[in-house]
Amino acid sequence: MGMMRLLLAMAVVLSHADLRVFQLNPGVTAVVGFYLISGYVMAGLVHRHYDKPARMPYFYLDRLLRLYPQYLVYAGAALAWHLWTQTPTLFLRHAPTWQDIANNLLIVPLNFYMFNGSDAYALVPPGWSLGAELQFYLLAPAMLLWPRVGLALGGASLVVHALALHGVIHTDWYGYRLLPGILWVFGVGMLMFHWHRNQPARARWLAWGAPLAALVLYGYLRQRGLHAQPYHQEVILGWAIAIPAVHWLATRRLGAWDDLAGDLSYGVFLNHFLLIWLLFPQPGHTPLQWLVLLLCSLVLSYITQRLVEKPVLAWRRHLRKPAA
Repeated sequence: MGMMRLLLAMAVVLSHADLRVFQLNPGVTAVVGFYLISGYVMAGLVHRHYDKPARMPYFYLDRLLRLYPQYLVYAGAALAWHLWTQTPTLFLRHAPTWQDIANNLLIVPLNFYMFNGSDAYALVPPGWSLGAELQFYLLAPAMLLWPRVGLALGGASLVVHALALHGVIHTDWYGYRLLPGILWVFGVGMLMFHWHRNQPARARWLAWGAPLAALVLYGYLRQRGLHAQPYHQEVILGWAIAIPAVHWLATRRLGAWDDLAGDLSYGVFLNHFLLIWLLFPQPGHTPLQWLVLLLCSLVLSYITQRLVEKPVLAWRRHLRKPAA
């Protein structure tokens, strides 16, 4: 699914460079796709290498080694740029405090920006979604090793999401950003992996049924006047597209180009805000600026993937061993 991940990362880049599609934010749709892919991939990772409770610490270390090396490079570069230029931006509004530095190093606090104000100093602004991802990693082994726990947590998350859809609780926070409202999307990815291995017919039904369910849900929300609430449409579109896409792509090997695309996707996700600040700080970007931004992001991602992430791969492989 490397090419899918890269396309999703590029959609996030363009959304932060002011691109809208029929007034919808493609970055939101892309992030939901990332959630689903993450659930699928973590299910495979735990199944193959971390299938015993005693292996959980190694899983957590594996995930930290995956997320942190490139993140620290780009966060450090953004910090250096801000301290050097003193240029204020929407996400770098003041001189950093020690609490700001701690929030950015820990990543998880960035997911709670609506409560702690961490978005006032976010070196990698999309890091709030990495905070949700890290929280999911904490739960993923338990959800997979004890399926009843996974079903209970996924069901509770679906209830929270339903309350957000109806405006009972904050629609943006609990319908898109905070783990209690989006854990079920990760869970669907896990379920897809399980069904691919054991009940492929169910996986096909899920893949074909997701767009239909999304259409019915959209019609219901539109009838009640709720469809235009923040990011409802983008979130629904996200899982409606991602579920059949993951079903189709996860069972196919697309070769070296797909692997390369997957290698580039994370760096693209991390580096584009720094590039926007450096190259095109003014709003209202043009198609030519979008193209330049994407090309620069891809090149920079290739460099950091080769120089920073690739050497760490050997450590991660050392942590893994085939499941019994």
